[in-house]
Amino acid sequence: MICWYLLGMSTVLPISRIAWRVEGFDMRERVIIFGSNSLSSAVALQLKDRNWDLLLVSSDEAALAVMADRGFSTRMANYSDDEELVKLGIGKKVGVIFAFFEEDAENVFLTISVKSIDPDIKVISLTQSADSARKLKAAGANKVIDPYEISGRKIYDMIKRPLIAETIEKVVYGQDYLNLAEITVIQGSFMDGRMLGDLELSRRYDLIVLGVVDREMGDEFIFASSGLNHKLDAGDVLVVIGAVPALEKLRLESGRT
Repeated sequence: MICWYLLGMSTVLPISRIAWRVEGFDMRERVIIFGSNSLSSAVALQLKDRNWDLLLVSSDEAALAVMADRGFSTRMANYSDDEELVKLGIGKKVGVIFAFFEEDAENVFLTISVKSIDPDIKVISLTQSADSARKLKAAGANKVIDPYEISGRKIYDMIKRPLIAETIEKVVYGQDYLNLAEITVIQGSFMDGRMLGDLELSRRYDLIVLGVVDREMGDEFIFASSGLNHKLDAGDVLVVIGAVPALEKLRLESGRT
């Protein structure tokens, strides 16, 4: 599953705030984003707007081709090979890396590898759990981002107050290519009666599932990272993040019976 707490924060972390983590560094230094998913693309767009020397690295050739068509510098590379990391500029001209792989183990390994080459490099990494966040910090990551923690609890309160939710969505996310959405499970739709994990929304729609509001449990917000494979029922609300076209596609298809 693709996953996007800055540790200690209690508010929603907008994509632009993630990109701002490189501020204060010499813009002549290169920034490398490892991994291919919605978040890496969104951060890349933010950094491109700030004219940083940016390189996208992944083993996903198709995803890199898409980003190359959008004007980004891309590279296929084996992050587990220290020699390839050095060829990318680690230890020389790279000042910041984003470890945005989908698996925590990969982000931990990458953090250890780049820090062994250049102890002063800044590493900003994703995590899917508090346990992995501790491992990433121990490995040397400067910032660890767990959007389930920083977004989920805020979203639960937002769902209770739709007007505030709408305002925060516009102010916080503020980009037309990435939005937060609430998708209600319609009776008889393909989601009704299904287990959340079986829907594979990340793979099918390239969306980030933050969690679900269970109406039968008194509007309790259940984090997708809790490990519970929740059974969806009509009236439940999925809270997801993704590109506008992907969200609209899910809205359309989830309304079919």
